[in-house]
Amino acid sequence: MHATPSTFRHWMRCILALALALAAAGCSVKWVADYDDATFEEILRVGKKVDRFYGDLLEADASGRAYARFGSRYVELETDIRSLVTRNSARALNEESTRISEIILTLWVKYKDRHKQAGAYTDGNARPDRNRFVRLFAAAASAETAKKLSADDRNVDQDSK
Repeated sequence: MHATPSTFRHWMRCILALALALAAAGCSVKWVADYDDATFEEILRVGKKVDRFYGDLLEADASGRAYARFGSRYVELETDIRSLVTRNSARALNEESTRISEIILTLWVKYKDRHKQAGAYTDGNARPDRNRFVRLFAAAASAETAKKLSADDRNVDQDSK
């Protein structure tokens, strides 16, 4: 019994499909960047410095909150935040963390410019601004920590062991 060209093509398709299925079974798809301890520590360090900045600002008498008094610290912290954005954007599959750090930077610059234009910073602005940064840095830390999950915990199709 001889194989016809259509039978041969059928078997070749089956073998090719089987080979592709076996190759795909050995591959895993990666959706997020790996956890990076240095980035996590930088998030905590910069978040702490921003919180300290607002603590010092709120401790100052309202008349002592002129922009000039805090200008150099704004520049220093903006540089730290820009470094965090750069670190996050340089890592592949890290869009969520990059976006959070970009939001932090955008708000930092916005609040700095508002302070510079107004020449003062009221409690009514400083307290909610401080709380917003606390939430954003917590979100950044949580996003980085989530990358630390074991492969089993990240796989929603796998049952618990």
